[in-house]
Amino acid sequence: MALIPRERVEEFRVERIAELQDFRRAGIKVIGYFSYYAPVEIIRVAGAIPVRLMRGGYDAEVRGERYLRSDACPVCLSTMGNFDMARSERAADSLYALVDAIVGVNTCDLLHRLPESIHRYFNLPVFELYMPRTSEPLPHRLTEFKRQLEWLAAELAAFTGQEFERERLTPEVRSSNHVRGLLRTLDDRRKHDGPALTESDVLNLVTLATILDGKRFAQFAADVELKAGSRPRSSNRSRLMLGGSEVAEQDRWLVETIEQKADIVTDLLSEGTRWFADDCNTEGDAMDNLTNFYFTRSPCMTRRPNDEVYANAQRRVEEFRVHGLVYKTLLYCDPWNFEAVRLRKEIGIPMLHIDGNYSTENREQLRTRVEAFLENL
Repeated sequence: MALIPRERVEEFRVERIAELQDFRRAGIKVIGYFSYYAPVEIIRVAGAIPVRLMRGGYDAEVRGERYLRSDACPVCLSTMGNFDMARSERAADSLYALVDAIVGVNTCDLLHRLPESIHRYFNLPVFELYMPRTSEPLPHRLTEFKRQLEWLAAELAAFTGQEFERERLTPEVRSSNHVRGLLRTLDDRRKHDGPALTESDVLNLVTLATILDGKRFAQFAADVELKAGSRPRSSNRSRLMLGGSEVAEQDRWLVETIEQKADIVTDLLSEGTRWFADDCNTEGDAMDNLTNFYFTRSPCMTRRPNDEVYANAQRRVEEFRVHGLVYKTLLYCDPWNFEAVRLRKEIGIPMLHIDGNYSTENREQLRTRVEAFLENL
């Protein structure tokens, strides 16, 4: 059973949306982003409030086909659908209705085109950050990426009308490091038998960390730590890893299905452990530190070489004593789909690969596959 009920996450979301409405009335901009490569510290120093947009949902996916081809990935389709619903239905409870601009990062071709579509159809300003697709941190690539961050800082400051005070970058980095450190401390509990913290809890914690004020999130994380410490443990369940494409907020059914009969003790997700895996250096020039941090951040399959993805997976298998991997990919998410064969070979544990969209039609069939996989571990 999860420590953090989904209802509690929605309560926090509603409370935060009310706060953001007040901030916007005071003239403060809200900036939406999708990728964990988006430099939230720069957004905050520029005088705006960053919020990650990863709602998902099948209804939104279907609605997104009004704007994108049906063979676009469900993340992009549902994003367009959520923007459409927020505006056409005046959904006051939606983050998508409060966003003043978008910061995009070209982690894959579709996420490169998504901000352009948002600008075209919903007339939102878009700031696209170019992330070199080659992941090796060679000097010329770091120089170009730093130039991109400098450009973004200047553009956002012009957009918000605020002076970009570079001396505020390091305190913002420390704040981000503090939040990531809290999450790592909680995540380490999953190394023990019968972990008190579930994968649903971790995904909910990261969701809240990407929309709440840092101090408010720290208070909540401390409460979760106390609850986790007092929960009795049982150690007779299989220990699993979850990997693959992004898991949206409204697409947690697979996680919940697995957790009925097994423990997901770690993951390879950008909205999970990869989000808080590393800290940014705080010594020396802050912009140099951010350049190195975001360029070398725990890698995605879309960048090459991606050997570190496999090395990270193997480390987690050993540290968290993983018995099997459930690998969920989204339709048309080629970077993660293409790597399934290599991952199965290199990770050295049983693996179940599931591919689909946000539809609910085949969930019972997939539930049967999951149960059969667990029985054979």
